[in-house]
Amino acid sequence: MMQKKRIVLWIFSLLALLFIVACSDSESQEEAGGQENTENNNEENSGESDSAEEVVLRLGHGTATNSLYHEGSEKFKELVEEKTDGQVTVELYPDGQLGHDNELTEGMSMGSIEMGMIGVEPITTMAPKLKAVNLPFLFTDRESAYEVLDGEIGQEMVENLPDEQGIRVLGYFENGFRHISNSKGEIESPEDLEGLDIRTPESSVSLAIFEALGANPTPMSFGELYTGLEQGTVDGQENPVSLIYTTKFYEVQDYVSITGHMYSPMVLTISEQQWQNLSKEQQEAVQTAADEAKDYERELSAEQEAEYIESLKEEGVTISEPELEPFIEATESVYDEFEEDFDPDFYERLLEATK
Repeated sequence: MMQKKRIVLWIFSLLALLFIVACSDSESQEEAGGQENTENNNEENSGESDSAEEVVLRLGHGTATNSLYHEGSEKFKELVEEKTDGQVTVELYPDGQLGHDNELTEGMSMGSIEMGMIGVEPITTMAPKLKAVNLPFLFTDRESAYEVLDGEIGQEMVENLPDEQGIRVLGYFENGFRHISNSKGEIESPEDLEGLDIRTPESSVSLAIFEALGANPTPMSFGELYTGLEQGTVDGQENPVSLIYTTKFYEVQDYVSITGHMYSPMVLTISEQQWQNLSKEQQEAVQTAADEAKDYERELSAEQEAEYIESLKEEGVTISEPELEPFIEATESVYDEFEEDFDPDFYERLLEATK
């Protein structure tokens, strides 16, 4: 009897052990199957996310919506969205909504702002060779400026920016040749500038030009300029006629002198951090859009300049067209002053290219 009980107990134990093992194997298979399904689902979802992910680029500038800055930005937006089938969209923020040139430059460098259409002056401290663009009467016409800026020299001027400053220049757009406006009287010769407080960008070359011309150059943010002119903080300023008109400086400036003392490009820039986040195809589309928008904006600039001069006359502004040779002679010293700031080979190639 005792022997039978032991046998029954042994059989029961064996059956229980087999049941436990079977359950354990079943759970392991279910977990393995679940893990595999989860991994497959994750892979499928990841692929769908990558292909459908949209990129939004915020592009800021500090001028009005009727300016060349905005016209060029609008064309760029149109082309980018067309070339990427809407995968990359561009949101425009004019009138300093994201800040003016200095704030935009800082934001792009930090990666907090994606793009900017800005003047070259704020980045000349980051790209020292770019200062050469500001040299007085360097370019005699638009075509010679395009040839230099779109070529090897233009690329060399900004090639350090992506690695050293976190900003990439996508192209040199056009602000135009700069001219002088003021509220005191006609400027027919350098002598007429003596003692005038003239606002300039924060550019050492610009300061040197107006010191050589006998004025009192006063650096001031573009965003503060209208108020400065209105309140008499400065007597005048210098900018392309497109900005003089679209920013309504004619409301506080009675005289414009067509000096063309400096060619003024603006640059379309993108945060290097954002650039590296784009796919290769997206980068190609964005660069191609920048190239095409640049050509469009330059052509528009040339067409509008004469129209803006006539519009300024209609607003009651006195337009002067002085003989330029005295201005050229008065600013020759600027070349000597800044010659040592540039690599001799670069400086020689630049001057040769602009003859």
